[in-house]
Amino acid sequence: MRTPSTPAITLDQAIAHAARIDGALHAFNYRPTTYKATVHSGGALAGVPIAVKDLIDTADMPTTYGSKVFEGHQPAQDAWIVSKLRAAGAIIFGKTVTTEFAWRDPGATVNPWNPAHSPGGSSSGSAAAVGAGIVNIGLGTQTVGSIIRPASYCGAVGYKPTFGLIPTNGVHQLAASLDHLGFITSSVYWAAVCHAIVVQGTDVDAARFNLQGLRPRKVGVYRSSQWAQVDTAVQQNFDAVLARLAAFGVACVEVDFESDIRDLNALTSDILAYEAHAAIAPDIAGKEALAGDYTRELMARGAAIDATRYAALLTELAQLRARRDALFTEVDVILSITSPTTALKGLQKTGDASFCAPATLLGLPAVTVPSGFSNDLLPFGVQLIGAGNKDWDTLLTAQWLSTILPALSAPSLLPPVN
Repeated sequence: MRTPSTPAITLDQAIAHAARIDGALHAFNYRPTTYKATVHSGGALAGVPIAVKDLIDTADMPTTYGSKVFEGHQPAQDAWIVSKLRAAGAIIFGKTVTTEFAWRDPGATVNPWNPAHSPGGSSSGSAAAVGAGIVNIGLGTQTVGSIIRPASYCGAVGYKPTFGLIPTNGVHQLAASLDHLGFITSSVYWAAVCHAIVVQGTDVDAARFNLQGLRPRKVGVYRSSQWAQVDTAVQQNFDAVLARLAAFGVACVEVDFESDIRDLNALTSDILAYEAHAAIAPDIAGKEALAGDYTRELMARGAAIDATRYAALLTELAQLRARRDALFTEVDVILSITSPTTALKGLQKTGDASFCAPATLLGLPAVTVPSGFSNDLLPFGVQLIGAGNKDWDTLLTAQWLSTILPALSAPSLLPPVN
């Protein structure tokens, strides 16, 4: 893993690496020809190039939200998070490919470990750019699993904060009750830097960030009722991580959320459909033919849910979130998989986000760290879920976990596999 002792990728390095590989990787849909020099002389983000998901407004770069409907769109101002990062001295390196409106219609991005496989979605471009070693930090959004899953598929770290911790002003909504802003990074250290600057309003450096992390006392193990549907290789990797934890004296106990994973995913799906219809239907009105098949199907599902049903869904969500931290009275964090498979072959689908939905729906912080390779050299990742607003502790625990698991170096882009 990268640590503060490893210098940040410089702007010149990012430009050169993107020029070499992005013609095959397709992580970016826009990169400027020149960059403004940072005026911030100090701090961990000074001069650091950051990739920004094309769902997030940038005043000096086009923002299309992954849709033909918005081709050529130029926002009037930066999103809140972009302004915050610029003020910290970061350089906005370019806009990364997203699925349309952060839903399911994919772009052209491929997986940096094997271009025949999906990078995941919807933060596909940011995950690929970080996984390929172009930048240390990419911005992502998650409404179900769109930070954690692509980060895992691309061999990167993904951090989804507690719901509402980062303002989403200037980010195109998919579902207001579920949308999160977060980060895909080359190490937990860079995720912690972003958290400190964006959330805490402070800075962090090697001296203040505990490189050893925080060893948990007891870890809750979340397999769920869908464990039998998880690929054998993913199960074996997860069990190997548990054995590693046990070897370091960490107690591991089986846990479950208040509701079954299938019910949590169904609630997520219905809330998302209703809110997505409200957020997107006005944008594509009269231009439906330009929208993708998955977007149009989502609009139809959302239109079929009435206001009474939606109010009941929000009541159920509020009740679940009010009780969400009960599990953490007995465990420090919860460990789960990120997806039932490694990165899918082909680019038509972005993968299964069902194991990401519980943390997203409940608004809990989640961090994924790489946990090894499959036999076909695709990354595995495991997901740590923390109690609400315990993001810093969750990041420190993820840092500790990353020190006892295999480190992944950025790959060379492989030739397509037939």
